[in-house]
Amino acid sequence: MSERPMQEPQQYYANHATFELPAALKDKTVHMFTLKDDGPSEFSVVISHADVQPEEKLEQFGERLVAELRRALPRFELKSLNDRTIDGAPAIELAYSWRNEGNFMHQRQAITLTQGSKPGTIVAMMIAATCLRSFSDEWNAAFDAILDSTKLRRPLSAAPAPRVTAALPPPTLPTIFALSEPRKTLHVFANKDEAGNSSTARNIETDHWEFYDANGTRLHANAARASGGLSLLRPAGSVTLERRPEVLGPNLRERLHLAQYIQASSASVPFYSLTEVRAHLDGLAER
Repeated sequence: MSERPMQEPQQYYANHATFELPAALKDKTVHMFTLKDDGPSEFSVVISHADVQPEEKLEQFGERLVAELRRALPRFELKSLNDRTIDGAPAIELAYSWRNEGNFMHQRQAITLTQGSKPGTIVAMMIAATCLRSFSDEWNAAFDAILDSTKLRRPLSAAPAPRVTAALPPPTLPTIFALSEPRKTLHVFANKDEAGNSSTARNIETDHWEFYDANGTRLHANAARASGGLSLLRPAGSVTLERRPEVLGPNLRERLHLAQYIQASSASVPFYSLTEVRAHLDGLAER
């Protein structure tokens, strides 16, 4: 019986030391950063990595991760999935929430592909920030600063190209956008009917929804009124949208930076990320 050939150990770099890692050992390193020594932390960051399946691309890994999160986390809700970069390398970022012991946890997670510690291998590096409540401006800025300052030690020599979304011709798009600045959310509807049937006076009064057509032009919202004014309890379907020359203000392209999350109303909408919406509006501005 032939003996298994001995593989050379790899030099391994940790925060406080380097050492030779036997080739047979798998690297399952996890870095965790919290605000407290014990108990739940208002904000924490965990850096880990996972194996990538043969021929699996970044987008496919992200889809597989979302599917696993849906199965593992109670009341999982994906808020957004956007393209971004980490140290110039293509990356994706997820924002989602789930229920944990009666409370909702909120997480932003950025993923990029890098070379593994062993030659010829590829791994997914995942940087996840978790908040016990919705992300505040402070914690969003803190996590953005971490991602912006990240430098990859082993970037892929030929990184996969990021997804490119072509601008869709405006005349054929009946899409309606609704921006809620207080909730930092951009809602996307397939058309005016869907937007009207899904909207209520509460959305306009409480969540301050601003409606825009597919070109990013502001629309006026007419909400059905009760005898004493707008009825916040009136069911959906009481809102109609129209263009009015007197409706002034910045267009959606100028307001899009206020959104951190995107919510698609149905599978028929053409946009599923803020990056796609930005590319669409930028394309219109260049015409």
